[in-house]
This record gives sequence, C-alpha cells and structure tokens, in this order.
Amino acid sequence: MSIFSVLQSRTSGVEKPEEWFVNSLGGSKPTLSGEVVTTDTALKVSTVLSCIKVISEDLAKLPLHMYKSDGEGSREKQKKHPVYKLLRRKPNRFQTAFGFKSFMQAEVMLEGNAIAVIMRDGRGNPVELIPQRYKDVTVLESKDGELFYDLGSGKGIAPAEDIIHLRNSLSRNAKTGDSSIKLMAETIGLASAAEKHGSAVFGNGATPGGYLKFEGKLEKPVKEKIKQDWEEMHRGVHNTNRVAVLTEGASFEASPISHENLQYLETRNFQAYQICGFFRVAPHLVGIMDKATFSNIEHQGQQHANNAILPHAVNWEEELFDKLLFEDEQDSGFYFEFLMDAIIRADYKTRMEGYKMAIESSIMTPDEARQKENMNSRPEADYLMRPMNMSVVGEEHEQEQEE
Repeated sequence: MSIFSVLQSRTSGVEKPEEWFVNSLGGSKPTLSGEVVTTDTALKVSTVLSCIKVISEDLAKLPLHMYKSDGEGSREKQKKHPVYKLLRRKPNRFQTAFGFKSFMQAEVMLEGNAIAVIMRDGRGNPVELIPQRYKDVTVLESKDGELFYDLGSGKGIAPAEDIIHLRNSLSRNAKTGDSSIKLMAETIGLASAAEKHGSAVFGNGATPGGYLKFEGKLEKPVKEKIKQDWEEMHRGVHNTNRVAVLTEGASFEASPISHENLQYLETRNFQAYQICGFFRVAPHLVGIMDKATFSNIEHQGQQHANNAILPHAVNWEEELFDKLLFEDEQDSGFYFEFLMDAIIRADYKTRMEGYKMAIESSIMTPDEARQKENMNSRPEADYLMRPMNMSVVGEEHEQEQEE
C-alpha cells in the first residue's frame, strides 16, 4: 500500500476518468449555456482575461520588501539578506520579479493554486524560486498529514518546506485551493455564449436571417443552390449592404428581431458585472464605465486595493514568511510586506496636502516626504517639526520645576 494519498491527481482511470483528462480530450461536461468552461476557454472571455490581468499585474508591480522589526516600533529593510534579492530583482535565471509574481498570481486565480520550488544552497539559504505549472503537479499527503509534491516529468517529489504553495482562499479541504474558474463556470459559460452570439451576428453581416420567397414550387437541388448563392453573396461583415438582385418573382422577408435579441447587450453587461464581482475588481478597471464618474473613480481605486489586491498580498506575505525564513529569523522579527502605495497614490495636490499635515503633526519628516515622492534624500531635512503654538503635555511644568 502506498504511503501517500492523492489530494490533486494527475493520473486517470478509464472507468472513472478525472476531469482534467476529460477536458484534454474535449469531452468536458458543458454548462447549461452549452459552453465548455476550462481555464483555457475562460481566458477567451474578455472580462475574465481583463480581471486576471488587472489583479496579477497590479500585485506584481507592488514593491515587495523584507524587514526586520526591533520590537519597539522601528524596522529596517534587510537588503543584504539573500532572500531580498530574489523577491526584489531576480527570483530565478529566466524571470524578473514582476514576471514571477504575475505568473504565480495568475495561476492562483485560474487553477486555485500556484507552485514554486525553492532551490537552496548547502547552508539551506534560498537561491532560486522556480515556478511550476500546477497542471503538472500532483499534491500528495502522507499518513501523518505531511504534504509532498510530485513535480511530474521525472523531476521528483519535494517536501512542503521546499515548496511555495499559494492557495486560493476558497478551499474545501484546507490543503489545496479551489479554482475560481470552475466555481463560476455557469457565469463564464453564459458570458462566452453571449460573445459567440455577437460574433455570429456580425459573421452574418450584422443582419437578421430571413426567407427567400418564390411564387412557384422549387425542386430541392434548386433551393439548395439558391441558398448557397445567397449566403456567398451576403454572409459576412465584408458583404454588408451589398445590393441583391431578385428575379422570377422572388422576394426577401427578414426574420423579426426577437425579445431575446433585444436583451443581448443587457445580458453581456450583466455577466461582465457578475464576473467583476467574483474577482472583486472595480468595473471601470476592465473598461466598464457606464456607472463610473470622475468623483468616484479614486474611491473605487481605494476599494480595489483593499478588496481585490490586499487579500492576495497577505496570502503571499504569510506563505513567504513560512517558507523562506528560518525559524530563528521568524522569531527575530523578520517579515515581508507589499507596499500598497504603488496602486493607491492620490493625485498630486492631495498628496502634497497630506504630506503638509503629516509634517506639521510631527508624523513625518520633510525628508521622508521627499523619499515617498522618489526624490533624493536630504539629511538636513530629516527632522520632526512642531508648530510654535504647541508643546508636549507636561513640558512647561517640568521646565518650571527645573527653574
């Protein structure tokens, strides 16, 4: 008997084939709309592709820093730590930090899981992070509950401590994440069907079908030839508005536009909002501007950072803390943090007013404000200011006692 049980299988039997195997043969069970939804077909739906690009690219462009806290409210970037370079510049020999983060995040959103192998030197320090296609990985569980990862293609089996495993927050076994694409398959299927319907309409010249009527009786071969000639002449966008010449008493009668066709745009718009809701992406970020105004877009951007990006950022921070730091480093105040300022920066005037308030309230020094604006540091500006009409509580009393 095997010492492992399979949590996510990549092998399939004939009697009870796995879903991934059926999908690879094009035999997946379609949704109620008739569309087969897989991670590949889902990306052909414009709103799904846009949402995944928005979240994965927005998270990837956030600076990811490694800090050490002194336990008294101060912290310092650990630029000399070997892990710092991996996360800030070059995680492996073929990717930049942006490419690594965007690939891993897209895998989480599509497959529900993202896997990267941690390559270590002789002292156990991480030297490379090698991402894997989750479809190629089999997740195993030992009898005592430990996780192992079969990387496939003869790459071997790796223990959990050598694997960065980012999971979708939705999970029914707490050890592997569920694919959002599968969970929202019906919504994506309807959106896909609506897009194909629109393509078919324009493929027919953006005109409804209809009937060619003749006074006399036509033999079947003649009817087929007339139908073929008509479609060759008028089908397709490039044949739109071509002049038709009807002879021998023929007439054309267009099919009436149905109530369902009149609701086509509303259906597409509603499905787009539904998909945005699943991913918690602000609609204006994927080009849906019908409810956006100049006054609320900045507020929606803040909500996007808090609701769509921050949960994923926390997921990354905790997994990296668990897998890339030694136990003594974890106990010594080392940790990782994404800088969210990169996506929630206010306009210039608002930022300047905020800096002014922070400096006058002794929350920030002028030099710290310069650094946040990507300006050179000025040591002579590194001081806290205090308004002339303010003083520390009890300071005057202490001065009187000294006198």
